[in-house]
Amino acid sequence: MGALMPARTIEHGGKWVVAAWRELSLDAKVVAALGGANVLLLVANHTTVQVTTDAPLWALFPGFSGIAWLILCGLLVLAYPLRDRRSASGLSTRQRVLHLAAIVVAMVVIPTIASIVLRETGKPYTYVHDGAIMIEEAARKLLRGQNPYVADYLDTPLYYWPMVNNPALYHLTYFPFLYLITVPFVWAFDNLRLFWDQRYLYLPAYLATLVIVPLLVRAPREKLALTALVALNPQLFPFVIEGRNDFFVLAFLFGGVALLQRDRRTLGVLAISVAAAAKLHALFLLPFVAVYLVARDRPRTLREAWTAIWRAWWPGVAFTAITFVPFLVNDFPAFYDDVVRYNAGGAAWSYPISGMGFSALLLAFGAIPNRQADFPFAAIEIAVAAPIATYWLWRLWRDRRLGTMLLGYAITLLAFLFFGRYFQGNYLGYILAVASPVPFPRPITRREPRVRRAIAVSAAK
Repeated sequence: MGALMPARTIEHGGKWVVAAWRELSLDAKVVAALGGANVLLLVANHTTVQVTTDAPLWALFPGFSGIAWLILCGLLVLAYPLRDRRSASGLSTRQRVLHLAAIVVAMVVIPTIASIVLRETGKPYTYVHDGAIMIEEAARKLLRGQNPYVADYLDTPLYYWPMVNNPALYHLTYFPFLYLITVPFVWAFDNLRLFWDQRYLYLPAYLATLVIVPLLVRAPREKLALTALVALNPQLFPFVIEGRNDFFVLAFLFGGVALLQRDRRTLGVLAISVAAAAKLHALFLLPFVAVYLVARDRPRTLREAWTAIWRAWWPGVAFTAITFVPFLVNDFPAFYDDVVRYNAGGAAWSYPISGMGFSALLLAFGAIPNRQADFPFAAIEIAVAAPIATYWLWRLWRDRRLGTMLLGYAITLLAFLFFGRYFQGNYLGYILAVASPVPFPRPITRREPRVRRAIAVSAAK
């Protein structure tokens, strides 16, 4: 009899947990699930580069304050579902927004600021990702009249970044817009003898993304749930703290999607083109945008199709040309070597095989001798991703919904990146963030296709 008591207690406890979970609102479930998982991951798995190696985020804070920070994050996360269950409809949307904002500030903003302060008061190559250093120094190279894709980075703080034989010293892997937008800030800060940190751009971009994503859905609770999904993405938000650029790209990408949702096509395409000029990931969205826009109008002739495309695309095309052409003309081989060969393999010193994708499996099973070895990953990426992209573009032509566009883009990007030379944790986080609005897209008002409407108006005149 005594042995049955613990079993019954566990059974009753389990039933209570299930019943309590069912009573929670959607936003409370998302915060409880993701927030709770992140609090556990903060103890050891959520790390950031510090002085000579990666360390847990709580180690950013001296002494007992690191433990106090962990406790604060845990209490804020726990309080959200408890308040929801206790008050239900009595917990207003404003109160929920403020509570979620407090979690974001505690879990992301505070450690990001701590990392910036520690870097500024210490060494410029500590408490920051090497990609952020590279963008800062690429902007300085450009200000000195050097082509960032031709120059090396041996004379910069990147030389001291804690990675032995870092190939990034010889290759700038990023698209131009990231350092072009940084140039005026670096110029101003350097002339004022102030310390510039790339997270002065990336942290506001993270917060801007959280302001934009609620625009993609209608119901207040769905807005909160989607915001929490993106804000507390365990494979993405820790990288804001060390200075990776994913949310800088997502801010423009989601902004473009929100504009397309409201039939602001020219501005929407321009915003997505800005994202594509910053990172290869966003470039894959452009074919889906093109098919989506033409499919929405259902043009009857090639002329109508061209009119639909050109009206929406010319500012985006112009921006892309202004961003890329000067570097392509100045030294195309250097640009190609840094942006393509360095990432795909075949450069004099390619990016080492790493991450958790197909390449890591081949390396683990001995199919590849070492991390520096060349392997035809590009051919495999294209062979896998091309048919997947073709299928989803065909499906988008028939379905014509933004949710289909985002899902097709996310799956295509996953297929391409997973079979690449490296597949990092933030790549998965980015893909999950892009797909986050898909379960609850905001319906688009069914309007008469713009090209046909314009033709009808002209005929009436």
